[in-house]
Amino acid sequence: MLGMFAGKTVLVTGAGQGMGKSAAQRFAEEGARVAIVDLNLDAAETVAGSIREAGGEAFACRADITFQADNDRMVAETITRFGAVDAAFLNAGYHGPILDFFETEAATYDRIMGINLRGCFFGIQAAGRAMKPGSAIVVNASTAALAANQFNAVYTASKHGVLGLVRGTAEAFAKRGIRINAICPGVVRTPMNGFQDARAPVPPETLVQPEFSGVGEPQHIAELAVFLASARASFLTGAAYLADGGLMANIPTAKI
Repeated sequence: MLGMFAGKTVLVTGAGQGMGKSAAQRFAEEGARVAIVDLNLDAAETVAGSIREAGGEAFACRADITFQADNDRMVAETITRFGAVDAAFLNAGYHGPILDFFETEAATYDRIMGINLRGCFFGIQAAGRAMKPGSAIVVNASTAALAANQFNAVYTASKHGVLGLVRGTAEAFAKRGIRINAICPGVVRTPMNGFQDARAPVPPETLVQPEFSGVGEPQHIAELAVFLASARASFLTGAAYLADGGLMANIPTAKI
């Protein structure tokens, strides 16, 4: 049986590890030709190679998304290789260290904002310019787009900005027949969160439900990205989808 993305091309940033890697593999399993974009070309090559070994189509592309030219190039290379960009999962991000707000330096601020917000802006712009009606963009935000990460105000601000970009561009994209949505993951088992890299995808129906407010697997987020990028989500745009295992469901206990 053909997958949801048979004959289509999907671009995934930050695809060398974690949620991006898992999403790239799942898109490939659903029949997509996949552009594996990462700052670490060796990691991207490894993921692309694993997809090709499994019978899929993929190529690796190095890009520093803080540069507009790199965003334009990754899209152009994808079109050169595969003829189109039908969906994009703009997943690349950077958390940074625990930061004392009053001691945060300009260089740290610029790096977090550069990757998370500037990179997202130019990625959305580059992909959107190249897409045809019926295409979709999914942006990986964070629970910090909806509430504060009290240990890193800059990360919080950057992810709030990402959600603003998604909402602020939804109507402009709709006029082009393109959808755009955001995912807001909770704590996920990724290298950025101090865990080992993502395991190979399992059949989606066998994914284990974590304990309430627990740690998710990268594939939990990948499955949502695949859905939001597909025609099955054709009524969904300009929205944020919380995927946190219940982390934000309860009001925090007050200090009495």
